[in-house]
Amino acid sequence: MYSLVPENMFEVEQKLNYLLEKGKDATEEEVIRQAVLDNAQQILDGDLEGPYWKVKWQPEDQILAIFDIMNKEVGTVDSLSGSFIEDFRSSAPNVIRHLAEKIQKIVNDN
Repeated sequence: MYSLVPENMFEVEQKLNYLLEKGKDATEEEVIRQAVLDNAQQILDGDLEGPYWKVKWQPEDQILAIFDIMNKEVGTVDSLSGSFIEDFRSSAPNVIRHLAEKIQKIVNDN
């Protein structure tokens, strides 16, 4: 199993190639979408010191919703341009920094 969560486009290509070699149906967009979600979840887990809250798409590729342990929405993170996929392609470090800043604010406010 390929456990790396891509943090840049080079790593996206590596993961995509791995999935395709293993016979999985995957596209670059799917790998980026999952990378954004997984990076957000890792940031959230780090801020909370455990996997207590969840991150979900709402709607996919545009907004990440944060849910607390009672499954109550406690905040959202919007993409910078309207598409996390395009943001990630343009500047993955900016996307991850944006996620970290917004998620930390949501955690601190709740």
